[in-house]
Amino acid sequence: MNTIFKRLRNNKGNSLAEFAVTAAMMATLATTAAPRFAGVGETAKQNQTKANLDKIGKMANQFYMEKMAVVSANNPSGEGQGRLPGQEKYDEPLDEAEHYDYLYEVMDVLDKDGDSPFEKWDDAEGSKWKSVFGMENANLNLDYEFDEEQNNGDNTTIGHVEWKAFLSELEGPIKSPYRQGHYIYTVIEGGQKEYFNETTQQYETTNCNECGPILVVADAYNPSKFHIVKSFN
Repeated sequence: MNTIFKRLRNNKGNSLAEFAVTAAMMATLATTAAPRFAGVGETAKQNQTKANLDKIGKMANQFYMEKMAVVSANNPSGEGQGRLPGQEKYDEPLDEAEHYDYLYEVMDVLDKDGDSPFEKWDDAEGSKWKSVFGMENANLNLDYEFDEEQNNGDNTTIGHVEWKAFLSELEGPIKSPYRQGHYIYTVIEGGQKEYFNETTQQYETTNCNECGPILVVADAYNPSKFHIVKSFN
């Protein structure tokens, strides 16, 4: 490249043909390098959102453990039974995510034929999910919105408020590296155990008091690709 630039600066004796060849070489170098740099940027975004999801999962685990402990001077938020942000109780779902097979149908975990995975931020499926840190923290005011409050009982527990309580003031809400990204979640109720019935070829449930809820956190940019699933027992 240095040789090329020197030739461009000292082109007294250069013909028009030589200049054209030099320009063509520079254009080739540029078009070859661009995809490589783009790939590096995409990989960085993927790694960042995966790290963010892991961090949110750890926050959920801390929240659950605090709620599971009995109330005390050291743990005034204890409730004696674990639950997740936005849940009234551990055995209540958020919206329509009542059973684990919801993940198979929507997140395409098993890649079943005929599924319609939740692949984009403006998918209608998003209306059933909750915002982790509140829509005011979404990267852009796009033509979509995820619910901020859970809809069970008397709405005394607001998910995004409880999530944000675990963030430091300096850190602030965790944001997606994607332009259309935003962290969303849903909770599959506890108090049940699911199993696959070989006879009916269906997932069925049975009571299980010791079984906790299941948390699904995703990047709204592409939920079926970027998500985590955590079981709490």
